[in-house]
Amino acid sequence: MPRITPALFRTSLIPTAFFSLTSLASEQLILHGRGEFYLNKQNDTAYYLAPWWQKGTGQFGYHRDAGAGPQYLVAQLETDSDFSAIVHAQWHRAPEAGMGVTEAWLNWSPLPRAGYRIRGRAGVFYPAMSLENTDLAWTSPYTSSFSAINSWLAEEVKTRAVELSVSRPGRFFNSDHSLQWVAALFQGNDPAGSILTWRGFALHNLQTALGERVDFANYPSIAAGGLIEPQPAWVEPNRELDHKTGYYLGAHWLYQDHTEVRLYWYDNRAEPTTFKHGQYGWDSRFVSLALQHQFSEEWRLLAQYLNGDTLMGLNIVAADYRSSYLLLNYQLEQHSVSARYDHFEVIDKDQTPTDDNNGKGHSWTLNWTYQLTEQLNIAIEHTDLTSEQPNRTQWQGWLAEAKQCSTSLIFGYRW
Repeated sequence: MPRITPALFRTSLIPTAFFSLTSLASEQLILHGRGEFYLNKQNDTAYYLAPWWQKGTGQFGYHRDAGAGPQYLVAQLETDSDFSAIVHAQWHRAPEAGMGVTEAWLNWSPLPRAGYRIRGRAGVFYPAMSLENTDLAWTSPYTSSFSAINSWLAEEVKTRAVELSVSRPGRFFNSDHSLQWVAALFQGNDPAGSILTWRGFALHNLQTALGERVDFANYPSIAAGGLIEPQPAWVEPNRELDHKTGYYLGAHWLYQDHTEVRLYWYDNRAEPTTFKHGQYGWDSRFVSLALQHQFSEEWRLLAQYLNGDTLMGLNIVAADYRSSYLLLNYQLEQHSVSARYDHFEVIDKDQTPTDDNNGKGHSWTLNWTYQLTEQLNIAIEHTDLTSEQPNRTQWQGWLAEAKQCSTSLIFGYRW
């Protein structure tokens, strides 16, 4: 008989297909969760620097003194067959308050052949580009907020995909090098690039749930009478508009279990002249390079670089974008200390007047986390963020440059 906890019956977030494996073999449902509550203080609470999802142009996820951060539930169904399944669900207050699913997919993992491992998955998920977001439900074990790169992926880059990977484990071949090749076809990510282009990069831990609408500032250039009037001041990042299939390709390299590199190319192949359901298609492409190196049991270094471009309409909006971060982590007993530097830039490439989408900035994030028990922790996180967004000056009295500081006391749990 399957071992299913009572919590299964308290949620309707797990799709019916999740249980179709029960006819294949005996199964075991495993549930995990994590979440956080915070007290926050910011230096600049100018109304126009409120978060984008509150119609502001700020680049932090929160703009209030206290609250509940995202609360995550992970349901994993293991079987004694080649198949398993996983669902990531969450409750959060933003961008839209309520319950939602961030990822849900079916795994296929047959036995290795001649040492090689072939694996597949189908569903809705993030490409495995990040070496930062490796904790439960695609969160970070180092800081509460994500880097600018992975904050954007959490907002706009989630694929409805079929993915296949082939791995060559180094241990089987008596080698220090392990390799993995990844390829996927996907749909449902046509509007990706809109938030990034108008607002710019941001730092937060807000993951967009499936079907969720993300608001941003109602820029005069897209408001009624503006040059880009059909574009509303919101986006549904997981919409499929043109029924063209996008793809991504990846390669992972692991050396002696302490150095890892992941290289990915992503292209949603969206048709930029498509306009449906209040959304344009954004032809977005980028390359991502992530690195992790563990110097010792205590010290770890992470880095990532992303470079891409996006196009909407007949060159109505066109932009290049790039970002990078460097993170150093130190862990000793119950203590974890992380320092991260982010740099980001969006370069306006179109000739549309009064819609200047240039933007740039950098930030420092420091985090100290103390593990009170196996389930509870407390953390202090501070971020200094400097940005320049000329499109803020579309409103009288709003300044292009902003220096925002955020300090949070965070109470976290997991089970």
